[in-house]
Amino acid sequence: MTEQLENEVFSQDGTIADSDVEEDELVQDWSQIAKIAKSNGALTIPKRGEKDYEPDGTDVQELLLYKARKELFDTLANSVRGSTVKAQVKALYVADRHGAVVPHARGNFLQTMGKVDFSDGQVWLSFYEFVYLSERGTVTPYWGGQSVAGENNDSLLPLSIEDLYILFKTQHELDNFAVYAHLRRLGFIVNPVSPSDTSFYPNCPSAPRTGVTSIYRAITSMFFLRKNSLFNNIFYKQWHYCFCKYTRTPQIYEKLKLLVPSISVPKTIEDLKGFYGSQQDYAEGQLTLTFNVWKPQTNFKKKHPPLPDYQVVVYNKNQRGAHFPTFDELQNIFRHLDYKFQFLSEVADDEFSWDDHSYIVGKPRSDVIASERKSKDKKDPKTPAKNPSAKKSKKRQLPPHIQQLQRLRNGYSSFLLAVIDNGIISFVRISQADFASENVWYVPPKDGLRKKPFNDRKKRAN
Repeated sequence: MTEQLENEVFSQDGTIADSDVEEDELVQDWSQIAKIAKSNGALTIPKRGEKDYEPDGTDVQELLLYKARKELFDTLANSVRGSTVKAQVKALYVADRHGAVVPHARGNFLQTMGKVDFSDGQVWLSFYEFVYLSERGTVTPYWGGQSVAGENNDSLLPLSIEDLYILFKTQHELDNFAVYAHLRRLGFIVNPVSPSDTSFYPNCPSAPRTGVTSIYRAITSMFFLRKNSLFNNIFYKQWHYCFCKYTRTPQIYEKLKLLVPSISVPKTIEDLKGFYGSQQDYAEGQLTLTFNVWKPQTNFKKKHPPLPDYQVVVYNKNQRGAHFPTFDELQNIFRHLDYKFQFLSEVADDEFSWDDHSYIVGKPRSDVIASERKSKDKKDPKTPAKNPSAKKSKKRQLPPHIQQLQRLRNGYSSFLLAVIDNGIISFVRISQADFASENVWYVPPKDGLRKKPFNDRKKRAN
C-alpha cells in the first residue's frame, strides 16, 4: 500500500506531480544536487518540489521529509570546501596585542578595515575585525602565539569559530562585537571610538579637573536650569493678575512656559564647544560611547576619516546589575558626543563644509587632505586634480513650521543606544531636544490679515 501511494505521489523526475503549483511556492530539491556533488560535476540548481505547510501525520509526508533531509545532509557532507592557495589570506592572532596580523594582506576589506604598522609594514586587525572577517570567510584564522610569528611556519595552528569566541575576554566585549558585526552586515563602516580620530573640536578637553574645579562646576551647573518653577512660583499668585492683564492668547502661553523647568541645549558651534569642555570622566560601570558609525561611502579615507554620522552606546539589559542610564549619565554622554551634528548642516549656509569644521590633531581636515594631495601630485603629476570650485546644489529652504517640527522630533544632538535583549539587538535614538524654547501654539501673521477659506471663495464664485 505504501509503495502504491509513493508511485502515485512521485513523478518520473522524483518531484511531486502537481501542475497547479506556482514556481515561487516550490522548495529546493536536494536529491539532484547530491548526485552532482558526489560526482564533483558542475553544480546546477534543479527544479524544486512542492512545499508542505503543516504536518498531517501520514507516512507519505514522513517519507518526503526523511528523503529531503537525507539529501540535504549528503550534499553538505560531500561538497568540496576551502579556498585556493593563491586567494587565501591568513590572519595570525597575537595574544599580547589581542589582535591579528595579516602578513600578506589583499582584498577589498582593506579600504575600511585594518591599520598599517609603519615599523614593519604589516597590517593589523582589531579583534572585532578579525572575528568578523573569519566568520565571513575572508581570512583564515590561525594562532600566532604570544608574540608576532612568521607565516612560513608549518606548525601554525588553525582556529575554528568556536576557538575565536573563547578568546573574548569579557561579556561586554562579546556584546560589543555583536553590535559591531550587526552594523557591518548592514553595510555601515564601524570603528571603535578613539581620541586620536578626527574631532569636531580643535582642542581636546584639558587635564582632569581637581576637587576645587569639580565643586565650581557643580555650583555653576545650577545656573543652567532656566526658568525654574521654584523661583517663578513666587510671582504666580492670585495677586499677580492685579498687575498684569492678558489681552492675547500668546501672552498666556508665554507666562505658562515660565513655570516649566528646562535646561539650555547647545544650538550653535560655540555652545557645543562650551558644552563639550564641561564633560566629566566616566565613572566605573557607566555606559560610554563605543562605536563611530559612517554611512556606506566609496571615498572613505581610513587614515584620516571624516566625522562619523552616528555614535553608538551598547547596553545589555540582561547583564546583572545593568540599568538604563540615568539623567546625569545621559548628560555626560551628550557632553562626549563628537560627530556630524545634523542640525548644524540644516541651519548653516550653502558654503558650510564639514572638512573645514573637523580637526586632525588641531589642524583642519581640509588642510590636511589638501597637503597630502599636493604631495601626491608632485610624485605623480599625471594624476588629474579635482576641481574644488565645483557647483554645489543649493539647499531647499523648508517652511518655518516644518523646521520647528524637525527640531522637536530630531532634537539637536543624539546618539544611538544599542539594546541587547537575549541576543536580539534593537537601536533606540536618544536625542537632546529643547521643547521650552519652541512656541507650539498658533501665531497669527504679522500683517494681521487672515486668508479666507477655500470653501467660502468657491461659494461666492457660484
